[in-house]
Amino acid sequence: MERRVAYPIVTGAVLIEANGAALNNAGQDEGRRTDNTIAVKQIQIGRLRYPYVSGQAWRRWWREVLYSDFGWTPSPITREAKSAYTQGNPVEFAEDDLFGYMAARKRGGGSDTYRRISPLRASLLISVFPNVIVDDFGHFSRNLPAGSDIIPFESQLYSTYLQGAFTIALNEVGRFAVGAMADIAEDLAKGHNGLEPGPNDGNGRATYLLPRGERVRRVQDLLRALGRLRGGARLARNLSDVTPVALVVGFVDGGNAPFQNLFMPDSLASEQLLFNLERFRSVLSDYKDRLLPLNGGRSVLVGFRPTILANEEEVRRALQSGEEPFDCVELLDSPGAVLEKAAQLVEMAFMRVA
Repeated sequence: MERRVAYPIVTGAVLIEANGAALNNAGQDEGRRTDNTIAVKQIQIGRLRYPYVSGQAWRRWWREVLYSDFGWTPSPITREAKSAYTQGNPVEFAEDDLFGYMAARKRGGGSDTYRRISPLRASLLISVFPNVIVDDFGHFSRNLPAGSDIIPFESQLYSTYLQGAFTIALNEVGRFAVGAMADIAEDLAKGHNGLEPGPNDGNGRATYLLPRGERVRRVQDLLRALGRLRGGARLARNLSDVTPVALVVGFVDGGNAPFQNLFMPDSLASEQLLFNLERFRSVLSDYKDRLLPLNGGRSVLVGFRPTILANEEEVRRALQSGEEPFDCVELLDSPGAVLEKAAQLVEMAFMRVA
C-alpha cells in the first residue's frame, strides 16, 4: 500500500498569451496628457516594467467559469457599511470551500466570525517580457452636436505572455475546523448528515469532512475550469483569449509551488519565448522524493501549444528521453490534455491524503 502523506497538493505553472490586451487595470493615471487616462497594473524591477494580473482578478475569472460552465452556485453575499462577505458555508457552497472567506454568522442571540483559508492559492500573472506596455490614444467623436469638441482619452495595453502559479491543498478541501475564527460553527457541522467526523486540527479543534467523492469532484471541476478560463478588463475593445497556452501540473508532498518562472525570454532573441529546462531540471531533482507517483511513476504533466516555445524541439527531446530527472514527467499534446489527465488523477491523489 502506498504511504499516505501529510500535505499533498496539486500545483502548476500557467502561461497565458495576451494579445493587445489590458486584462487588469490600476485605474486613472494622474498627470497624463488627457484627464481620463487608464493605466494597467504593472510591477517594476530595476528600470524594467512588467504588466501583471492580480491573483484576485484571475481567481475571479476562475469562479465565473465554475458558475457558468460547471453549475456551481454562488455563495450569497451580505453587504454591510464597510464590508461584504459570502455566506461562509463551505458545506453547501463549493465556492466557499475552495476560495475561502471571512464571514460573520449569527449563533443564538449573537454572532461569531468564521475564517476559512483558501485551499486554492494563486500568484500574480506577470509578463515574461519587460517594457511591453504601450499607450493607446483615442477619442469619442460619434454623433456629437455640431461645434462640440471631441473627448480624448488614453489607455494602456500590451502583447505578451503572462506566467503564474497555483496550488490546491488537497487535505484542506472539504475539511472544516469547528469554532470561532475557524471554518464553521458546531450547529452547521451537526446540521448536515453528510459530514463525517475527522481528526482534531493542530489547535485541538474538532473537524468534519465532506464525503471523499464530493471532495474529489470539487477539485476536478476546478482543474477542468482552468482550461476554459475567460475574463479580463476591456474585452469589448481588447479581446484576448486567456486560456492557458502552456501548463505544468504536478502532484507534490508539500505546500510549496515549485514550478515558477519556468518561462523566460531568449537572451539572444529577446522577443522569443523559452522554456527554462535548466531550472525545471533543478526543481525536479530537488523534489524527487516529494513528487507523488500517481501515474505509473510519473508525477508531473506538461503540455503546450505548438510554436509557442522557441526551443520546442529541445524541450520535447528532454521530456521524452526517459532520463533522470525527466523520468517523472509525461509530455501531453496540449494544455487541455494536461488538465483532463490531472483531473483524472485527483481521485488517486486523495487516496494519499493522511
